[in-house]
Amino acid sequence: MKPGGFAVIVTAVVVFFGGTVVGLKLLTQEGEVTSDAPTCQTRTVKEGEDLTANLVQINVYNASRTAGLADRVSRLLQQRNFLPGTIANNPTDVTTDDIVIIADDAKDPRVKLVAGQFIGKVTVQPGDIAGTAGISVLVGKNYAGKGLNKKAPDKVTSDRTLTSCVPYAPAA
Repeated sequence: MKPGGFAVIVTAVVVFFGGTVVGLKLLTQEGEVTSDAPTCQTRTVKEGEDLTANLVQINVYNASRTAGLADRVSRLLQQRNFLPGTIANNPTDVTTDDIVIIADDAKDPRVKLVAGQFIGKVTVQPGDIAGTAGISVLVGKNYAGKGLNKKAPDKVTSDRTLTSCVPYAPAA
């Protein structure tokens, strides 16, 4: 063995066991909660006030076989200041080739604002999707590639009082 070789081996063994102990500790410790602060701020729109896109969260579900369609539509809506929600494949038994908005009230100002964003046939079907907040949109195969309505409204006058939780990152 070369001079100093024994010291290198001992150092390697110490580093190995030290790393193993630290790794196991990190693996088994409980996660820390960094903040109990809310992650969103409640905003209210009163009857007669303008409801703007930045107060409406949209969940987009792919009801077609076109991969990534829900994600593309969600990104287009976010460019128009809508709040992002869930993006996934269609979790319902509702089928469509066009656009379906899942909402119990077709006259809800949020539904009207969202429906106006799309080109082509848009229908509203009663119901909700468990575990989601906001407006849920199913995007079918006939939508693919159409984009959004260039003349779509960016606000509507609310006929009722609405509240929404707008995400924010508190200053550190």
